[in-house]
Amino acid sequence: MRADARRNREGLLEAAIEVILEVGAEPPLDAISRRADVGIATLYRHFPDRDRLLHAVAEHALGLTTAAAEGALASGGDGFDTLARYAHDAIGIGVGVLNLVMPLLHDADWAAQRHRIDALLGAILDRGRTDGSVRPETRLADIAFAVIRFSRPLTVGLSRDDERALAHRHLDIYLDGLSTRGADRRPLPQPPVLARWIS
Repeated sequence: MRADARRNREGLLEAAIEVILEVGAEPPLDAISRRADVGIATLYRHFPDRDRLLHAVAEHALGLTTAAAEGALASGGDGFDTLARYAHDAIGIGVGVLNLVMPLLHDADWAAQRHRIDALLGAILDRGRTDGSVRPETRLADIAFAVIRFSRPLTVGLSRDDERALAHRHLDIYLDGLSTRGADRRPLPQPPVLARWIS
């Protein structure tokens, strides 16, 4: 695949993730092409129908979240820092899209990929439990469901940038509850959007 075609394909997948998170698992294809800043014909060249697009979105998101977990583990931080890095990266990826599209893909089988990401998240939690930086009762589902929730927009008219800033702030609050660090916790970021909601 030529470099420009590869860029267009990746741009369409990134745009599809954003649009699906905003409107659901049956997004208008023209909205995706506009978000990716390409013509609708370009979208159809890469993804001849919606089903192929959704399959590709799921594969793309699975690949990105696996790479994020591998990168977090390779970073050499303690368990809590590793967990926080993965969770923030997963929200940036928009991993919640998997929860929306996978129920529609009845013939898809990503057992190997899902087993891989479960093993990586298990290794991240084991690191945190072993070094004492993460509460021992924390489970894989606590992380998986949290990043899915925080990657979904609030649908209250915020810009994408404000949505993301709030999602990362709320994730830090959530992670704070999983930490054993107490007074060593980092200060929370203050997104500008909060000024309009909190006096």
